[in-house]
Amino acid sequence: MKLRIHGNSLRFRVSRGEVETLHRGEPLEGRIAVGPAESECLVYRIVPDSLAASDALMHADMNQNTLTLHVPSQTIRNWRDGHELGLEDQRNWDGGSLRILLEKDMQRLNPKNGEEPGDVYPNPLFGKVRCEHP
Repeated sequence: MKLRIHGNSLRFRVSRGEVETLHRGEPLEGRIAVGPAESECLVYRIVPDSLAASDALMHADMNQNTLTLHVPSQTIRNWRDGHELGLEDQRNWDGGSLRILLEKDMQRLNPKNGEEPGDVYPNPLFGKVRCEHP
């Protein structure tokens, strides 16, 4: 699982195997150590929510040093079995907002030499478009 934080947005990218883990109702967890103490670690999780209504949206919360994305289990099932590459939600509150994205991790359009594709989804643009980097 990859986490990207930019401004007021969170983007979680998950591999095929991780989507299967979520589909089985199991959470995913990653951590970033910023220092040696446990309190200096940011934990980020995606948790399937089997009690959420099928039309409920994703939501995130922060408790101490743990960022958790809650996703309704039915949403995960539909996403796994469908063609959508990502899910998006927007949370707004007085004076602020948060954009949340959950995406299937796709193969790179121009992989680096020796880079294995790994457990990623096929990119529909692979072989059709090439990105050039300076």
